[in-house]
Amino acid sequence: MSNRFGSSYDNEPVIGATYPPDDEPVIGGSYPPDEPAPPTIGGYTGEPYYEDDEFAGEDGYWDDEYYADAEPPARQPMFYLFLFLAAVVGGVLVFLVLNLVRGDGGNSGTPATEFAVQIESPTRDQRLEINREHEAIVQASATVPLRRFELFVGDRVVDAIDLAEVPPDNRYRATLRFTLPGKGTYELFVRVFAESGASKDSAKVRVVAIEPVGERPQSIQGRVVADATLREGPGDTFAEAGSLRAGAQVTITGKTRDLSWLLVQPPAGRAGWVRRAAIEPLDTLDLVPVRDVTPTPVPTATATPEPSPTATVSPSPSPSANAPDFVPTNAVLASGGAVLRVTVSNVSNNAYSGPLVVAVGGDVPQQELAVNVNLPANGGSTVVEFPVSPPITQPEARAVVTVDPANIVREQREDNNGATFVLQPPVEAPNLVITSATVTTTTVDVVVRNDGGPLPVSTVVVQVQLGGETTSKSVSIALATGQSSPVISVARPAGSGQATVTVYVGNQPLASTTVQLP
Repeated sequence: MSNRFGSSYDNEPVIGATYPPDDEPVIGGSYPPDEPAPPTIGGYTGEPYYEDDEFAGEDGYWDDEYYADAEPPARQPMFYLFLFLAAVVGGVLVFLVLNLVRGDGGNSGTPATEFAVQIESPTRDQRLEINREHEAIVQASATVPLRRFELFVGDRVVDAIDLAEVPPDNRYRATLRFTLPGKGTYELFVRVFAESGASKDSAKVRVVAIEPVGERPQSIQGRVVADATLREGPGDTFAEAGSLRAGAQVTITGKTRDLSWLLVQPPAGRAGWVRRAAIEPLDTLDLVPVRDVTPTPVPTATATPEPSPTATVSPSPSPSANAPDFVPTNAVLASGGAVLRVTVSNVSNNAYSGPLVVAVGGDVPQQELAVNVNLPANGGSTVVEFPVSPPITQPEARAVVTVDPANIVREQREDNNGATFVLQPPVEAPNLVITSATVTTTTVDVVVRNDGGPLPVSTVVVQVQLGGETTSKSVSIALATGQSSPVISVARPAGSGQATVTVYVGNQPLASTTVQLP
C-alpha cells in the first residue's frame, strides 16, 4: 500500500479485503468522460466526506490531488519584515558606492573653508635695515586644519613652515624670517594652506628698507630752507653758535628724540643745533643717531625787584593772538600717480612767512618735507609736492596729511593740522598759478597759468582783498596743461597797502599771491 496521500483518508483498495459490489449508475447523473462515477456513501455523492474536518490539519489536506486550484496559505509577517530590511540595507550600500565612484568622498556638500590670516609684526611702514635677518610673526585660524605657511616679499617666497598639529585654541602662530636686499619699499604677505587644499593670503604690509646706522654715528646731507640761528644746545635758551643762510648745504650728525632739533655741521665754522623746520633732510633721519646732550644754558640776569607794598599781576597777552593757523585743504595725485600734490592754507587773520614742515602717510610712503613758505592771511595757500613710489594707480587710496607735526610753529589752533584725503588717480587735477598781478589806477590785472591736468570749462573767480574790502571778478574759461588765461581785470579796492590776490575754482582756493597797492 502506498502512502502518497500522507495521513489523509485511505481510499486505496487493500489486497485480500472484501468489498460490497459497486452501486449501479444513477439514472440522470453525469460523470466526467472516461472516469467512473464516484462511489455513493450514505447517499452522498461528490467530494469525500470528512467528519468535522478532522483531517484539515493534515499535510494531505492540501495535496494537489484534492485542491489543485486552491490559494496557498498567507506568508508569515517576518518574511515581509526581512524583505523591508534587505531593501533598506541595499539602498544605503548603493548610495555609498555611488559617492565613492564620484570620488568626492561624500563631501560634496561641505561648506567653503573660512580663514583669518594676519601679519602681527612688522607693522605698516616700519623701517628695517637692509642685509639683516628680520622676523615676521604671523597668526591664522580656519574652519579646517592648516598645514603650511609661506612668507612672500613682493612676489617671491622667502620662507615657509609646515604645520603638523592643531593648536587647542585653533590659532596657528609662526615666526618666519626674511632679509631685505636693498633700500626701498617692500610689501610682505603670508599665504596659508589648509588640509583641504584651499589657501588664503593675508593683507599686505608695507615696510621701508634703510641702510644700517651701525656702531658709529652716521650723517646725512641737508639743505637750509630759511635763515636760522645755530645754538650750543637743542633749545632757544642755549647760547648762539652761529647762523645759517637759506640755500646752504649742511651735514646732519644728530637729532633730538622728538625730532624738533638737529645737530648740523655747516661748510665752514662750528657745529650747532638748529630747529628741524629750518632744514630739509636729503635722506631719512632714521640714519641719524639721537644725541642726548645737556650743555648748560646761558644764565639770564635776573633783576632784583624793589619792594612794593602792593604786588600787581598783569595778564600777559595770548601767545597765539598774532599767530597763523595752518590747515591742509587738498591732496591730489599728479604725474600718473607718481606725485602727491598737497595744498596747505593759512586760515588765520595773520600772515606767515618762514619754514614749515608738512608730513604725509597713509597709503602713500610716509615722509616729511620742510619748505619755506609765504602764506598770506585769510586763505593764503601753497602747494607742496611729494614723490610717490611706486605710483598709485588704483582708486580709493588715502593720504594722511599733517602740517607742522611737531608743533614747532605756534598757531591759533593746534587741533586742525591734520586731514585725510581720498585719492582718485590717474586723472591729474589742474594746478593754477598766478604768473602776474599788475596794479593799475583802477584795476588789478591777473594772469593765471595751468601747470597741472586739463581744466574743463569752469567758473574761475579772482578775488582781491585789502583789509576789510574785497573785490572779485568771475570768468568762465577752460585751460589746457601749460596754457595761460587772458588778462582778468579785477576792480581795485579803495586804499593802499598789501593786498591778497586769490584764485578760486568751485570755492576751492587754488592759487594766491600778494601785491602792493600804492
